[in-house]
Amino acid sequence: MMVAAGCATIGSDLMTFAGRLGVITAYLAMAFVGAIVLGMI
Repeated sequence: MMVAAGCATIGSDLMTFAGRLGVITAYLAMAFVGAIVLGMI
């Protein structure tokens, strides 16, 4: 944490972007799997 304090703005932006990307990816993956399951039923 102390090491990243030097570039806190870049680090926080990168983490926020990674967090959003992860949430969106997980949401799309769940929707895709759900569509396959509903399609098989």
